[in-house]
Amino acid sequence: MRKTLIAILGILTFSIVAFLLLGNGNSIKPLNGCKDNEELKVYCNFMNPEDLALTPDGNFLIVAEFGGMAPLVEMTPGKLSFFNIKDKSKTKAEINFGKNEWGSADCSRNPSMPFGPHGIDLVQRQDGKQQLAVVSHYPNESIEMFELVKKNGWALEWRGCVNVDGRYYFNDVSLDTSGNFFASHMFKSDFSMIQALWNVFVKSDTGMVVKWTQDNKFEELTYTAGSFPNGIALDQEKNNLIVNYNLGDKSILFDLDSKQSLGIYEHNSPDNVIIKDGFAWVTNHDHSVTESLGCAERINCTLPFSVNKLSLSDLSLVESYKFKSKNMGVGTVGLPHNGSLWIGSYHSDRLAEGSLSFSE
Repeated sequence: MRKTLIAILGILTFSIVAFLLLGNGNSIKPLNGCKDNEELKVYCNFMNPEDLALTPDGNFLIVAEFGGMAPLVEMTPGKLSFFNIKDKSKTKAEINFGKNEWGSADCSRNPSMPFGPHGIDLVQRQDGKQQLAVVSHYPNESIEMFELVKKNGWALEWRGCVNVDGRYYFNDVSLDTSGNFFASHMFKSDFSMIQALWNVFVKSDTGMVVKWTQDNKFEELTYTAGSFPNGIALDQEKNNLIVNYNLGDKSILFDLDSKQSLGIYEHNSPDNVIIKDGFAWVTNHDHSVTESLGCAERINCTLPFSVNKLSLSDLSLVESYKFKSKNMGVGTVGLPHNGSLWIGSYHSDRLAEGSLSFSE
């Protein structure tokens, strides 16, 4: 009976997927050229700039160029880059390898092996050093630790890693000033595309937030369980944590002391979140899974998205910036800085710059 039910569910899911693909495969037009339009300036020659962080001087973006994440796409390496906000130039991050001081003793890395960056976070540690944490899917699942240092320009020095291969499948990471981190465990590493698509409809719990501390202990925060935990951000001053549930269609603000929810904002497929200028900036996808299925073979997934400015007290909406994304891939992160909104994408060859002078 159980096998029969599984078979029926499989057939139904396959039928739905086939219908969605056939019905929407031609709705997304290919994007040619690298041209600005009335809503976005674009800067090309990137590979899926999925997440962003701002250097302390405010002059550069640290860019996580996303290679891939099974089962959604083929697992391939990516890279870390710097983007000069002033002259709009891109450089590959120089990475030097030091001692493993900020990771776990059982984790090591071959310097010749490329990384697979996904979510990133940059904080100033209690000792004054700048620590960058990077979720990496390649060649194994890990959190990589770097010190951001200023030489002739900005560079990265590897300071260790935390091995989670076979244990967790992280999406995003958020550091505290002691070097501990929170990371969003999306789903089990053997999660299939069929399960992912089915969960779009049933929205069952697939993962949760995991806390790691310097003594190499993992704590699963079971009260954060939800459907595809994605972007997260720690508000250390208030000891609150924001978690985006991509398939659950909501963002939740948790009090880490009481383990209670302080606020919920419902929106379609929220992705990354950045805390800056006293607000939470959450990017969400303003399209259905029906439409996104047509992106598989395209470099740029030109689908609409929003960046929502939310209150850090209860996640109530302050302002919303909506983009049709006709010259850009679908947004995954929005970082505000000096009147601009810098936008990255998991499915695009470009960064985008929008204006904070308009909103809905």
